[in-house]
Amino acid sequence: MYLGAVGMIFAGLLFAFNVKGVSEKFFHFVTKYTPVGNATPKTMRFVGAGWVFVGLIMFLPELFAAFSA
Repeated sequence: MYLGAVGMIFAGLLFAFNVKGVSEKFFHFVTKYTPVGNATPKTMRFVGAGWVFVGLIMFLPELFAAFSA
């Protein structure tokens, strides 16, 4: 569970801040195989920010439990 949360946060930060153009590269990779509708590479940046939020939500209860005991 921790590894998944940390992975989501790490991948989300890569997408959200577009490190080395990763969101554009991933978007172009995905568009080869699936229809995109109105999505753009900027959409991947918003999705990445969402992953960071969800990863933190997964991780925060354990942090509170560790530091409150």
